[in-house]
Amino acid sequence: MKIKFNLPYLTPSELLKFISIEPINKASKTGVFKLGQSVPLKHLSLWDFLRNIPSRYRDDQKYTTEYSSAILSIANKLTSVGLLSPIPGKVGLFQEFQGNGYNAVLASYGYYEFLIYGFPFIIDHFKDAIRVIEVQDLKTKDYTVGTGFAILIKPDRTFFVTAKHCLPKGNKINIRIFLPEKKFVSPMHIYVHPDENIDIALLEFSKDDLISDHFFQLESHQLLDDIVVAGYPSIPGSTDAILVASKGEITAVAKTYLHKYEQIYVNANVKGGSSGSPIISSTGYALGIIIESPRDTKNNDLQDELRFGTGLPSSLIEMIADMIIAEDKSLKKLNFKNNEDGSFYMT
Repeated sequence: MKIKFNLPYLTPSELLKFISIEPINKASKTGVFKLGQSVPLKHLSLWDFLRNIPSRYRDDQKYTTEYSSAILSIANKLTSVGLLSPIPGKVGLFQEFQGNGYNAVLASYGYYEFLIYGFPFIIDHFKDAIRVIEVQDLKTKDYTVGTGFAILIKPDRTFFVTAKHCLPKGNKINIRIFLPEKKFVSPMHIYVHPDENIDIALLEFSKDDLISDHFFQLESHQLLDDIVVAGYPSIPGSTDAILVASKGEITAVAKTYLHKYEQIYVNANVKGGSSGSPIISSTGYALGIIIESPRDTKNNDLQDELRFGTGLPSSLIEMIADMIIAEDKSLKKLNFKNNEDGSFYMT
């Protein structure tokens, strides 16, 4: 059953917080806490939670049945992943639960919503953080596309990440930002790793230019993680850039002869224009960045028959970001010139 995820005051985070924290709040208000004394807490039910939703929503005919089915489904999913434990004795909306951990930091990121609502919610949440990169060869006037995504590092540093090869010399680069809408923007700096084989670039923009309204955080990957790759591959017959999402798994992690760092292989559908796309986990974190589709070992013009996508792990993105923050002198910058329309030219 698909869970309704736009009901006022009902989200997995709010439900988990209520079940986990409210029993403590109620007990503290009665003054029963004493130093060194354990106090049994009164478990709360789904009905207790629903009673706290403003009546103008809870009693609205267009929401009434939706609330009942959605809260039961959310509670079942939170139970299935171990975040809630049902207390024996009651059923349905009167079922009482024990909360097994609520983390305000995770909740603020959207972790619990991502976990329960799944990839469609994740893509909708981060759609403005994933942006098309238009690349124009000024000699031939031909356009190609790539992808980039906005990330948050430490508590307050934001960057735009893409594959380094999406910013080729002698080409004009168009990147539109979230605000002001439909405006091209030039970065202040473009950073790359000293190792030429690491195909990652981090662009840093002025704080006056809002790249996105949401930002990915980074997390490490594991073999067989469920993932989705979201980017802007070329779509035959389409004149507009379309965000395309493809689910899959991390099927392999291996080092290559090019460098000492691991590469990630995914079985999501990856094609031209997907370079620079985030590899997104089922809880909304960026596990890495797509670099290319593996090529045939005998003919580099052909794609590998397994059609796996190749990526680099988030640890390399974080490494470059940490070097930027530390003002590491070994870090390299790509050269570019700003154009009057806000685009920039790679020199």
